[in-house]
Amino acid sequence: MLEEVLGSTATHFPLIEAARQDAESARMELLAAQGGFDPELKARAAAFPIGPYTYSRLEALVQQPTPYHGATVFGGWRRGDGEIPPYYGNLETLSAGELRAGVTVPLWRNGPVDRRRATMERARLGRTAAELSVRQAVLESSRQAAHRYWDWVAAGRRRAIAVELLEFARVRDSQLAQRVRKGDLAAFELTDNQRALAQRESQVVAAERLLTQAALELALYLRDADGRPVPLRPEQLPGGFPSIDAPPLATEPLDDVLERRPDVSRLEAQAAQQRTEARFAANQQAPLIDVTVAAAQDLGSGPARLRKTELEMGVVLEVPVLNRVAQGRDGSARAAVARAEAQLRLQRERAAVEVGDARAALDAARARVQLARREAAAARELAVGERTRLLQGDSSLLIVNLREQTAAEAQVREVDALAEYFKVTATLRAALALPVAGAAPEGN
Repeated sequence: MLEEVLGSTATHFPLIEAARQDAESARMELLAAQGGFDPELKARAAAFPIGPYTYSRLEALVQQPTPYHGATVFGGWRRGDGEIPPYYGNLETLSAGELRAGVTVPLWRNGPVDRRRATMERARLGRTAAELSVRQAVLESSRQAAHRYWDWVAAGRRRAIAVELLEFARVRDSQLAQRVRKGDLAAFELTDNQRALAQRESQVVAAERLLTQAALELALYLRDADGRPVPLRPEQLPGGFPSIDAPPLATEPLDDVLERRPDVSRLEAQAAQQRTEARFAANQQAPLIDVTVAAAQDLGSGPARLRKTELEMGVVLEVPVLNRVAQGRDGSARAAVARAEAQLRLQRERAAVEVGDARAALDAARARVQLARREAAAARELAVGERTRLLQGDSSLLIVNLREQTAAEAQVREVDALAEYFKVTATLRAALALPVAGAAPEGN
C-alpha cells in the first residue's frame, strides 16, 4: 500500500503537477530565448512616379544573429531603377540588382556577452531550476504522503487496541452477571464493569473517528487515474508495522548529499542566473565598438563602373558620457548575486542541519520503540495475570480495569513510537534526497 500511495503521489498529486507546469513554462521561456537567434527578413519597396526624378527601389535583407562573440551575419539584394538623383547614387544598381553580404562583430560591448546570449543562458538555467523544483516537490510530497500513511496505520492500530480493550470488558460483563445471579458477587461490581464498558465503547468511537480522519488525509495522496482522491477502507489496513531491524542508512560525505539535494542545486542555478545578469551588466559599461565588413556585387547590364566588386569596412564607436544607467544596473546585478549566494549558503547549512537532526531523531526513535515495547510487554503480562487473579477471587475489578487501561496505554505508546520511527525514516531519506519509497517494507 505504501508503494501505491507514493507512486500515486508522484503521478497525480496537484502540487507536483503544478511544479511540472512551471517546468513546462520554463522550457517555453527557453524556446522564446532561442528565438532571439532566429533569422530576420526585412523588405522595402519605394517608388517616386512624380517629381524631377522618377525612380523606384526594392530592397530585401536577411539578418542572422549568432552566439559567436555577438556577431551578426547579413545578406541581401537591392535594385534601383529609373532616373535616380545623383545625390542618391548609392541606390543605383545594374539591371539585375546588387547582392550584398557581410558581418558585424562587436569588439567590446556586446562581444563577450550580449542581451540575447544572457537571456538564453538565464532561460537555460531557469529550466534547470524548474526541473529541480519538480524533484523537490516529489521529495517533499512523498515525505508528507509517507507521514500520512504511517498516521493511518497508527490510527488503525489504536482502534484495534481500543476494540480489544472493549472485548475484555464485554466478556467480563457476562461472567460478572453470572456471579451476581449466583449471589457470590455484589451487584455494584457489575455496575462498575458496565461503566467501564461504556467508557471503552466511547474510546472505540473516538478511535474510529481518528481512523476516518487519517484515511481522509491519506486519500489526498492516493488518487485514481483521473487524479481524484481514493477513499480508503479499514480492510485495507496492514496487520501491523514492519520490522525496524533494517540496516541503517550508511553515512556519506555531506558534499555528496548537497550535490544530490534538488533545493540546493536549484539555488545554485538561480545564483548562476544572477551571475549571468551581472556579467552582462558589467559588460554594458564598456564602449561600443562594432566592426562591419561587407562585400557587394552588381548583376546584369548597365554602366561599367557598377560591375566591380565592392568591399566595405566600417567601425561604429559609442562612448556614453556619464553611463549611469549601466552603472546602476551593474550595481543592482552585483547585489542580486550577493543575495543569491547568501541564500545558497544558508540553504547548504540548513540542509546539513536537517540531515544531522534526522539521523539523531532516527536514533532516538529506535531507542523509544525498544523501550515502549518493553513497557507494553510488561503491562500486558500484568493485565493477563490480574485477570487470572480476578477469576480466582484474589483481585478486584478496580485493579483489573487499571491494569488493562495501563496495558492499553502502553500499547498506544508503542504504536506512537513505531509511527514516529517510520515517519522519521521517511524524513531522513528526503533530507538525503533519496527515494522515500525505500523507507520501509510493507506491514504484515
